[in-house]
Amino acid sequence: MPDVSGLTGSPGGNVAAALLAMQAVTMTLDTASALNSSPWTSENFGADPEKAASCREYVWHSVAVSMGMCAIASWISRSWVPLLAGGAASAYLWWIYERALARGATAGSGGWAHG
Repeated sequence: MPDVSGLTGSPGGNVAAALLAMQAVTMTLDTASALNSSPWTSENFGADPEKAASCREYVWHSVAVSMGMCAIASWISRSWVPLLAGGAASAYLWWIYERALARGATAGSGGWAHG
């Protein structure tokens, strides 16, 4: 097992670091789910430029909110772990939504709202 005690500021900080990391990732994914729909939904309207732009805006909002909260958690805990874990989760969210929108654009999926 890797020793991350140097990131936490105390020799026995591995458990605390793991909990901080899990919470940072969970909070990041929860924020994305509160501010945006799923990547699957995004894939279904990826060919609609206006909807894709809206999706990207909400992904940006979720990343900004999450990283702000992770930065505060890092400051309070005096540990880089929340910021690093939140950054990894945010990078994954950005990638998965971009992939979904690209798949939708390739498939020509414009959404369900066709009157």
